[in-house]
Amino acid sequence: MNDLETERARAAAADLIEALCAYEDELSTLSRDLPGVARLRQAVGAALAEACSWISAGDAGDGDALRITH
Repeated sequence: MNDLETERARAAAADLIEALCAYEDELSTLSRDLPGVARLRQAVGAALAEACSWISAGDAGDGDALRITH
């Protein structure tokens, strides 16, 4: 992956983080009254963690940073 592709992927990950943060906040509020929402909140949290981890690994120069794990 060249530098331009890496930068585009990093920007996409940052956009994903921004979008998911709003959902995570709302799900946090909802989970107080609807405990069943907690699993969805956990899934959103996992996606946020993965995106943050990728950006951190990418900043460290890890060439395999785009390998998303499930």
